[in-house]
Amino acid sequence: MYISTVIVENVRAFKEKTIFHFNPGVTVLIGENDCGKSTVIDAIRYVLGTTDQTWQRVELSDYYQENTQNEIHITVVFSDLTIQEKAAFMECLTYTKSEEILILNWTAKYMTNVKPHRTFVSINCGRNGDVSAPSAEARELLRVTYLKPLRDAQAQMRSGRSSRLAQILSSVPDLNTGEREYREGIDINKLSLAGIFDLSNHLLANHEKIKGVNQGISDILNAELMLSSDAVQTEITVSGDGNTDEKKIHSLLEKLDLNIQRDSESNYGHVGLGTSNLMSMACEMLLNQDDKELSTFMLIEEPEAHIHAQRQLKLIQSMQNKGKNQQIILTTHSPLLASVVELNNLLLIQNRKAFSMRAGETLLDASDYKYLERYLDATKANLFFARGVIIVEGPGEALLLPTLANLLHRNLTDYGVSIVDVKSTGLRRYARIFQRKNGDEINIPVSCITDRDVMPDCAPAICIDETYDKEENWPKKNRKWKVESEITDKEKYIHEIEEKANGQKVKTFIPEQWTLEYEMAANGLGEEMLETIATLRAAELKSKKNEELLKDYKEKYNEYDSKEAKASYIYSFFSHKLVSKAEFAQQFGLDLECKFKEKPVEDIVKILPNYLVKAIEYVTADIEGI
Repeated sequence: MYISTVIVENVRAFKEKTIFHFNPGVTVLIGENDCGKSTVIDAIRYVLGTTDQTWQRVELSDYYQENTQNEIHITVVFSDLTIQEKAAFMECLTYTKSEEILILNWTAKYMTNVKPHRTFVSINCGRNGDVSAPSAEARELLRVTYLKPLRDAQAQMRSGRSSRLAQILSSVPDLNTGEREYREGIDINKLSLAGIFDLSNHLLANHEKIKGVNQGISDILNAELMLSSDAVQTEITVSGDGNTDEKKIHSLLEKLDLNIQRDSESNYGHVGLGTSNLMSMACEMLLNQDDKELSTFMLIEEPEAHIHAQRQLKLIQSMQNKGKNQQIILTTHSPLLASVVELNNLLLIQNRKAFSMRAGETLLDASDYKYLERYLDATKANLFFARGVIIVEGPGEALLLPTLANLLHRNLTDYGVSIVDVKSTGLRRYARIFQRKNGDEINIPVSCITDRDVMPDCAPAICIDETYDKEENWPKKNRKWKVESEITDKEKYIHEIEEKANGQKVKTFIPEQWTLEYEMAANGLGEEMLETIATLRAAELKSKKNEELLKDYKEKYNEYDSKEAKASYIYSFFSHKLVSKAEFAQQFGLDLECKFKEKPVEDIVKILPNYLVKAIEYVTADIEGI
């Protein structure tokens, strides 16, 4: 059995009824701060209760806008019940055409007709709430293990009253096997925990020094304080000696700490918050070992807290390999964790709505899922936490766009915009992550920036081979490039490129001509580009100074008559592999910022490629609901 659906209404930020769908195994809730991830986790806790028996109190802040006139409604649906689980909840099941499910309806109502005013909670079952709640014994099977964010794992593993370690150990099966009571001559290695308790009490009570103190008290009492006819005999006993076995065992377990062995070479017994966090999780996982008969549930908030990258990867891989009867629902802000979780198991919460990434709810097809699970690494998974996304196909755009946005006074960080470089492939696949098959749209603007990939007629001779100065010299077969004169219907050509990714909040932006570098040169930045190219070439060649190279380049540049030929000449440095696009973009961004940072935005817009300006404006515009 697993939690398949959670429905919340009038809970904190969720006023309207909002439905969250979960998968068996691992489901990861992602989204920016205050989007409602913790609300979902707390809703499940309120309905099911936790294994540490913590009392969940409904606060005024749990009501939407603290308006207590409306009731809080939470519904939790369980699917895929085993035979044993169906038997445990037989009277509470709801029967569908395909299976029997368990529906728990939890309601919190603020009562003003009692003093002091307070919240009353009720629970029932069924679609219409007309079935009585499960028995207390059956509800124990539904309790979840909860690990809160930024938890004090070290305190939980320490000895003392309410020790979480003691609670977990007390749940270990057959913990009290062995001889129940201590007797003279018994092999102490065969004692149960209750027997060990009795032995320790016996040794303490019969210690010679303690017996001597007892006799001294009796002597003083009888000789100096009591009447001759009031003779009494005192006895020092151990508190708790008459307790039940359960209390005896728990008092022993509360004396235990969980520590790293002090002779460990790596830390000498002193561990940091990260290792303590993992030790705490290990204990909870022990409590939730996969059971062939019964299901277990874990809720974990921000498991990445204090844990370095490689341990995060190990942790999430372990969770995804758990048995089918153990369900784990966790929240995270870590792009690293989001990148290694199967895309099907991600649930994006945005603008108080839930968007599952599982197949059938997005426009991704089976091949898209396989591709993205292979290539969606931590550098790209930050798109799940962004308020706007720019998808590019190369390092040039990825490195230049932040500078261009700054010049336009639209700092991408200020707007929460992420840039995702898909390395010339997969743009359409990444775009479809944000496109829904049905229902509400994800309200995150996505700009897809792609090249036009059609060169001017003069470019083959300048950028590829000087013998291509005439059309009849162009290769007739296996030619991977095309020129403007070969595109008969330019509008149709652009439309076909746009339609590969366009849809909902995703828009494609294409240069008027060829590529990014060509477009910048043709738009009026040619001489500035030559200055950067000369700087990079001089650093590589070391045989000529920057000024000499720049002079040569400008002379050659001015020999060309048309704008197309001049821009093609600049692009030839990239096509002939004389300059790296990535290195150029990085340096050119710095040069542009130094030269144009004081200019007004109106002047900057005139010299930048229009499609880049539009792409930046789209993801930094104020969109309703964000």
